[in-house]
Amino acid sequence: MSKLTPDGMLALWERGAQRHPLDRALLLLACARPGEALPDLADVSIGQRDQTLIAWRSALFGRSMLGYADCPTCRTRLTFSLDASTFLGETSDEPIEVDGLQVRRPSSRDLAEALKEIDPEQATYRLAQHCCERAAGELPLLSKAQLAKIESALTEADAAADIVLDFSCDHCGHAWQTAFDISAFLWQEIETHASRLLADIHTLASAYGWSEREVLALSPARRATYIGMVSA
Repeated sequence: MSKLTPDGMLALWERGAQRHPLDRALLLLACARPGEALPDLADVSIGQRDQTLIAWRSALFGRSMLGYADCPTCRTRLTFSLDASTFLGETSDEPIEVDGLQVRRPSSRDLAEALKEIDPEQATYRLAQHCCERAAGELPLLSKAQLAKIESALTEADAAADIVLDFSCDHCGHAWQTAFDISAFLWQEIETHASRLLADIHTLASAYGWSEREVLALSPARRATYIGMVSA
């Protein structure tokens, strides 16, 4: 998996800053799997995409993932620490048979199709349709029972695409669950690191007149030392 230089971190942040979260996740996947075309990556299942991003994130920042969640009842902010390795597992591209239909795991392309629907129920239905293998390009008509079976089968078969975190607030006692989105979590870390780099560039350029390229060429240790001297 590719590493990110400081310059590469800023370039990635700049390219993804204004993108839709789904497109941003594909951009991250393209960085984790360089040399592969975006159209091909758009067909990678969400479970495989997220497994790749978790592994790449560990290579960039380490296994420990620090984050926070706000209690929906009292708004107390809770911090948490996760071990990325606990989310790594096997994924498969084998289709699942549901009522005679061959159903594949959803991809970014499938999610993009579902997002065209404003109504959540219609979006779910459209996603299920696009995950069914079909002849002559015809989308299958699904009954409510088939839709429920497809949803259940996909959830059971691809747990890597549906990570849920359990929380309990020490302040008010409220317990809840939150879906964990590795692409959003990783992007937030990319943004944080990019902001720090830009702040370092501003500080050292103002103090020494160095260019952005010169600041980024410094090792993290040297950059931190110079920042410390300027701050002192």
